[in-house]
Amino acid sequence: MHTIRTKKMLTLAHNESGAASIVFALTLTALCGFVALALDYGHLVMAKAELQRTADAAALAGAMGLLPYIDTGTPTPNWSQGQSKAHTIISNAANKVDDKVFTSTDGTVLYGYWLLNPPAGYAQLPLPTVRTTTPAYLPEPAVNVTLSRNVTLYFAPVVGVSSPTTVSATATAILPEAYQTTGVPPLAMDYNTVYENVKGTVEIDILEQDIKIQSNGGIAGWFNLNGGNSVPSVRIDTPLTSPTSQIYLVPGTKATLTNYMTNGETIVVPVVQTMSQKIWAPIIGWAAFKIDPTGLGSNSITGHFVDQYFDPNVVPTAGPGTIGGVAGTPKLVSP
Repeated sequence: MHTIRTKKMLTLAHNESGAASIVFALTLTALCGFVALALDYGHLVMAKAELQRTADAAALAGAMGLLPYIDTGTPTPNWSQGQSKAHTIISNAANKVDDKVFTSTDGTVLYGYWLLNPPAGYAQLPLPTVRTTTPAYLPEPAVNVTLSRNVTLYFAPVVGVSSPTTVSATATAILPEAYQTTGVPPLAMDYNTVYENVKGTVEIDILEQDIKIQSNGGIAGWFNLNGGNSVPSVRIDTPLTSPTSQIYLVPGTKATLTNYMTNGETIVVPVVQTMSQKIWAPIIGWAAFKIDPTGLGSNSITGHFVDQYFDPNVVPTAGPGTIGGVAGTPKLVSP
């Protein structure tokens, strides 16, 4: 009898047929937990990407809105318009996160100057609205957008992760000022031809104009960079900087206008204070002129100035600011 009881005890001790079910249950639970966490993590990543996309778009739109400048003696970026353009993108019904549109409390839009060449230890944010007195720091007008959204997690709270979780995204875009540009035709415009005074505010004259190319006519004239009387046969690719470099106004008219321009294009030209002949004149700003489809003549162009033009040839460099409706292409500088 003793022998039989021992066999039964040994048999029970080695019977592990139920252990597999326990291991399977524990493994399945762990796998479900990892899958659940992965789903929540993917949800967060998608929300972050949607936030960043909208922040980038809003910052770029805001930077574009800084043009044209408000000129009441000291040209200033149109901060309020830039801020408004950014908010318009944010509130667009197509821009959603977690399938919900943004509200006024989901983000902030700031503006000021971003330094492309900051001094050591400089904190870019918050953006100062007063231009730095050191042009070598390369201050550029900028719009900064920060968006946040509380994202609900469905599985993570089971393992102790709080829900909802706040997800944020930030973007800063600059509007490079037209201190310097290249690829311009050898044609300069008189200040009074480009601008008009409207109720104490200097604005670009966007009405149709017939521009006579005569240095002694007070409207527009040819120029070069060597002080001679000839006009360059190609567009000028030497960087023209305002106001440290000067251009030489060539006297008389030339019958070679079509060598430098084509009908229907928009040209960027330097602006001088007074059009004359046989003088060196500093560049005080830049203007964009849209030529009519048949606006080119032998010594004149017909078209109109535009108050918002983004010149891809603008190169950020030191300077005091621009007074025209010309700026570089808006670009993102920081997340």
